[in-house]
Amino acid sequence: MKRTLKTLLAAALILTLVLSGSLTAFAADTNAGKVQYNGASLDFAGAVKNVDGRIMVPFRPILQAMGAEVSYDTATKTVSAVTSHNEFSFTIGQKEISIKENGVTTKKTMDVAPFINKAEGTTYVPVRFIGESMGYFVSWDAQSKTVIIIDPETIFGTADEDFSILKKLLTSDLDMEKAYQSTGEFNMNVSTADGDAGMPVDFSAKGSMSGIQQKMNADMLVKYAFNFDQMLSSLTAEEKAMTEQILNAYKNTEMKIKLNGETGETYMQSNLFSMMNPTAGENTWYKMNVYDMYNQMGIDLKSFAELSYSEVDLSNLFASYLKLLPAGDTDTYKDMKMTYAFLRNLMGDSAFKTQSAGKANTYTLKVDKAAIVAAAAKTVLTEGITKDVLDAQIDDLLSGGTFTANIVIKDNAGKLSSYDFNGTINTDELKGSFSMTGDQKTAKGQMNFDMQDLMKMDISYQTRISETSQKPNISLPADVDLVEFPVSMVQ
Repeated sequence: MKRTLKTLLAAALILTLVLSGSLTAFAADTNAGKVQYNGASLDFAGAVKNVDGRIMVPFRPILQAMGAEVSYDTATKTVSAVTSHNEFSFTIGQKEISIKENGVTTKKTMDVAPFINKAEGTTYVPVRFIGESMGYFVSWDAQSKTVIIIDPETIFGTADEDFSILKKLLTSDLDMEKAYQSTGEFNMNVSTADGDAGMPVDFSAKGSMSGIQQKMNADMLVKYAFNFDQMLSSLTAEEKAMTEQILNAYKNTEMKIKLNGETGETYMQSNLFSMMNPTAGENTWYKMNVYDMYNQMGIDLKSFAELSYSEVDLSNLFASYLKLLPAGDTDTYKDMKMTYAFLRNLMGDSAFKTQSAGKANTYTLKVDKAAIVAAAAKTVLTEGITKDVLDAQIDDLLSGGTFTANIVIKDNAGKLSSYDFNGTINTDELKGSFSMTGDQKTAKGQMNFDMQDLMKMDISYQTRISETSQKPNISLPADVDLVEFPVSMVQ
């Protein structure tokens, strides 16, 4: 029953919390390793050292190899480096590193302090921190004992030009400094295989959401109406007696949410929580910091959220996703470069058909087996991979089943007018379909997924926003009982 209640609570929180992510690890090793930068091995003439599991290399060759202008103040023993997007400095023998980007200076602490090997006359720095200070992806390939460093710009630097049509979906001419009233409705049907003690989870839910949003601040109310009749009808008399009273409490629920978009402080109040914690009353509000929670998982959620009201930079967005990779190896750069080229050939601007009438444009794209094969073949020409690799890639892409998608994007004078997506997926493990339509102020969608013997899920939704003079109230009511939100409630 506890797992069943957690499943229900997770469904109720699906609009506000997505607890996922991975943490990039930098593993230690007992032997001195190697360094690979953008797929090429760097030669330090054997001058690579392992200090407490941290790979140390000569500072000037590594910085210059990564495109930085380097200077060294012998009086203060300070190393300074300037790159195309930031500058940083550190002092030999000290762990603190100062990084300046976009006019903002931050200080971080390195695991190992840079040092001078007097016998060699060489200054060594921890390669991981140097790479990360430059904004690069850094990982450790334990099998080859190699530090992997990737400059995302060399892969995604032209993303805004390559995907300018799809980028219209992320671009809005709404004044996000203003406040907007948000409303919407949703329907959900979920059926899973046996849960606790052979008890399946089978329910439907209808709901609505309303509230005020301004930039990243939000004051929202979400209402749910759960229906467990189908689930209860399949239970034995004993199981029904154990669960019916609790499940009935979920029939009509609501959740109040207040989010401070600047700090990440989030407050939630709902009778759902009393199902998991009987001591929670009507005056109980749960507190959590969503930014801190995601930062612990290596995800800068605030930066992603800021994309909703700022100019979207696809190259930076893709680079952020690269940094979420759990680990990399000596093939990661080559694989990422080939994957980007394939996606550009499959869904980039050159793959769309365009029809124009005055300032209005309609862009259409169909993604199916033929399009996938054509994009893969084109990738062979642009990336110089062999036919054997091509055949393996196509087999890997298509062996699992079929996928189709139809995309229509319309704009007028460069501004998004509407979009329409629909498609299907059919594999041994998953069958489903999806449809999404909308414009800058409305959205409507439906998704149906059948994960064979595991779960079936149908979701439909529609949302609307309109300008309002009201401001989101992110302050708590007086005399509330404020408690820390236990993340385990949805794990």
